[in-house]
Amino acid sequence: MNIATIDIIFGALLIIFVLRCTLRGFVEEFMSVASIVLGLVVGFLLFKNGAAFLRTQFQLTIFPELAAFVILFLITFVVIKILEAILHDLIERIHLDSLDHIFGLILGLVEGVLIISLILLVLAYQPLFNPGFLLDKSWFAKVLLPLIGELQRNPPVKLGA
Repeated sequence: MNIATIDIIFGALLIIFVLRCTLRGFVEEFMSVASIVLGLVVGFLLFKNGAAFLRTQFQLTIFPELAAFVILFLITFVVIKILEAILHDLIERIHLDSLDHIFGLILGLVEGVLIISLILLVLAYQPLFNPGFLLDKSWFAKVLLPLIGELQRNPPVKLGA
């Protein structure tokens, strides 16, 4: 039985995600991702209002948009980290650590499959080279690419022409 090199890489990647999330637990892993994602979302959505506030209240004229984005990101990040600590403490107090780690395993599996799917999607539909030699014998490609759906493949681009 021949295993494609890319399948070995994807398998290792999946194992890393599963182990990482299992050891950290669902709450810690989910809240870590949520703190960054929500921090970015809040920063991008509210930085103009924050910049106007900094200009009027603090007479900040140098990079008020950047300052507002960073401040909003940090506030959101810290609030979610505080919620994470509260939830983690609650889980320990009611002895649900094992359930937290089981859900962490499931989250790691989902995260790993999503990342592998994204890599496969980029590989399959990028126009720089024909990915057939990578994906033809790949078990992950055979299973996940049909689930991702059919997109129209772009013709290869000739660099330097």
